[in-house]
Amino acid sequence: MAKLRPIELPLTVMGASRIFDPLISRIPILFTAACIWSWISCVHAVTLDAQVIGEDRSVIETIATTLDHLREEISDEFFELNYLAKEDLLKKTKDNPAFFFITDAVTFAALSEAGAWAVAAMKHPLAIDSSHTSGAAFITRKDRTDINSLTDLQDKKIVGMSPTSSLSYLIGLRELQRIFGPGHFSKEVSFSGAPIEKVVHEILEGRGDVGIIDACLLERMERDGNITPDSLKVISPRDSSDLRCRHSTGLYPGWVMAVSKPASELTEKERNLILKVSSVLPTVPKLQGLMEWSTPSNNDAIASLLSALEDENKDKAFWKNFLSKYGPWLGAFFIFLFLLFAHTIYVSWLVRKRTAQLTASMQRAQKLQQLVNSEQEKISAMERAGIVGQLSSMIAHELQQPINAITNFSRGLRIRNERGSLDPEVLQETLQRITHQSETAAQIVNKVRAYAKQHSAEKVRVNLLALLEKSIQKFKQIKGAGISFNLSCSEVIVVEVDPLESDLVLYNLFKNSLEACKNESAPLISITVEESEQEAVIQIRDNGPEISEDLVNSIFIPKVSQKTDGLGLGLSICKALAESQGGCLSAIRNAEGHLVMKLCLLKADSVKEIGENQ
Repeated sequence: MAKLRPIELPLTVMGASRIFDPLISRIPILFTAACIWSWISCVHAVTLDAQVIGEDRSVIETIATTLDHLREEISDEFFELNYLAKEDLLKKTKDNPAFFFITDAVTFAALSEAGAWAVAAMKHPLAIDSSHTSGAAFITRKDRTDINSLTDLQDKKIVGMSPTSSLSYLIGLRELQRIFGPGHFSKEVSFSGAPIEKVVHEILEGRGDVGIIDACLLERMERDGNITPDSLKVISPRDSSDLRCRHSTGLYPGWVMAVSKPASELTEKERNLILKVSSVLPTVPKLQGLMEWSTPSNNDAIASLLSALEDENKDKAFWKNFLSKYGPWLGAFFIFLFLLFAHTIYVSWLVRKRTAQLTASMQRAQKLQQLVNSEQEKISAMERAGIVGQLSSMIAHELQQPINAITNFSRGLRIRNERGSLDPEVLQETLQRITHQSETAAQIVNKVRAYAKQHSAEKVRVNLLALLEKSIQKFKQIKGAGISFNLSCSEVIVVEVDPLESDLVLYNLFKNSLEACKNESAPLISITVEESEQEAVIQIRDNGPEISEDLVNSIFIPKVSQKTDGLGLGLSICKALAESQGGCLSAIRNAEGHLVMKLCLLKADSVKEIGENQ
């Protein structure tokens, strides 16, 4: 559910609470609370998904201004902005459609095939309409007398922002394709990454000959004082009244606000909301440097652009995908044939040898076997290294979305602060989102740590009572005999677990209980076991002080341990170890206010039944 903005109390009400009698001051507060409840009951939440933007201030500020204007003009709806990476926006919109979303023209072209349709489009203030708002400019240093037109780019080092997320690069690549033919510059292009201003600095610092940037970017950087007006020049500038700034290519649509749900599936309420939004968008304040909302443009030009680039790379992509998918198998097959042929020759040679040479042949065979074993060990090491590489890729991919979200939320706060439009409610809401994303990133790291653990033992059937008694004995040997245990467990319960991992989990649970009750005169840890048809539930509690509900709710959130002794696994990793065995680990606060840890383990008969059903 969307978070609703709080209503500020009137100044007269706040003053009354300080001056008049406390009983009288409750009357306006109760009235205000009734008003808040009435407002909440009639407001609806509308999610607005936006693609993460690579530091394009004009688009970022336009979205922020639009969101504020929608909230002001359509007061019976609450619009909540949600930034998503391009890949996540594509997946969410196709699998679980969002109602409104804002994205670039390239992404919209892909989503329109699934039924998405545009409500409005962004128009550059210097463009005649939304169909002519995006283009590319080829730039170089002004002192480069050898580069005066696009035909001079032969054998020149070209710099772009990104091969997939930069529309200006795609437009520029299409222009080069038209002049020089398909695939001519595929190896001469390097990429700076976001923001697009990096491309400009790469050219100024001499790390590239020619840069591909957004049309109108030079004008903006010169106006903001980021570059001097006489430092760069645009190659083959086009004189066009459709876009009154320097560009070298044809013009295309830009960012759009769209609805992912097909028009035929809309309800009457949804149609009315879309009409409201489309009527309000043209009234968004037109501030200096910001984009403007206009009627949607024809996106056929983008579709033609993508189709041309796809045709160029079709053969290249086919062989690349083929080799990527089947290359290792083909290599292994040819190696197998070679080894088989070599083995056949070798065996034939051995057969033809005289009996007197048998001993020498066996020695050579032993050396060959040692070599094979060594190579197998190398292959195993390479496989382990591959697993580490996959783990690193997973960390990078999983952390990309919360990092991008935190970046954009922080940038939005900075921009609003610079504009002087930062109010407390937006600050509070954005800080909560940043906190949420930070916690998400921490959880991801701890999850990956659990994945990195190598399992060396097989699960075995053990008597639960014996397992608990062994763990208690080991704990007393390590921590001393000053603590008492009260164990209640049936002798016939058999579970199927990894003994080492189970022992680690129990040790750390005992350790946490000891930390809680070590200051008591008679530290006591109570262990009770309950069973159902499929699992045994171990409940562990101590006689330490009471704990708060907030601590119980956050007990599995990964934290940096301040303890200097012990294994240092932490409850989050204990939870992961329990779940890896098919069990679970949870925490509750009992009626006396004490912490109770509940460890669930699958019974041996239950594990057998699950295996048979599978």
